[in-house]
Amino acid sequence: MRRTGFALAAATAALTATAPARAEGDGVYGRLDGDLELRAEAGAGFASGGPALAAGAAALYLNTAGVYAHYTDALGSHGADVTRSIAAGLILQPFFLARYGSDFEHGPARLDLLVDSFGLEIGSFWAAPRGFGLRAAPGLELAATLAVPLLARASGPFLAFRGALRLRQDDAAGAVDRAGLLSLTLSFHQVIPIHLVDAGDRTAR
Repeated sequence: MRRTGFALAAATAALTATAPARAEGDGVYGRLDGDLELRAEAGAGFASGGPALAAGAAALYLNTAGVYAHYTDALGSHGADVTRSIAAGLILQPFFLARYGSDFEHGPARLDLLVDSFGLEIGSFWAAPRGFGLRAAPGLELAATLAVPLLARASGPFLAFRGALRLRQDDAAGAVDRAGLLSLTLSFHQVIPIHLVDAGDRTAR
């Protein structure tokens, strides 16, 4: 009996000691603590003519699909070709649910979060060339994003990279203008529960 008691105590201690490691490497890292992830970011944008302030926001359902907004402002710089721009559209992060469902999320946590952060964006943008206001007609924006987690969980700070190709029809020349925008920002992500799928459910009594 004494040996059995020691064995049970040793097994309990081992399970307690390894529980945090298993929780940290569960492949989710807090992404299913809620169904909506909110993001806010600020940093620098680099385009033709010089740098500018860059800021953005996004909301993703199950860390997979959602909407985004992106803003740049040259803050009075006379070198920037575009003094201000606004963009908005849809974002898709295709890797998280596919990799998690295929049991590919084995860690390290930061590596899984980095790979799953790859996103594709498509939307419209409005730009103000130097000396003019925002153009009424929008252009097409295509972008790719990647975020480096500073912590080993989904909610927290990330270092975000965004590369965008912007296309606009030039009415005067009849050609398509192409411009690039690279943004480097510090982004904060927060997963929250809104129960979008089960919003109409009621607890049985």
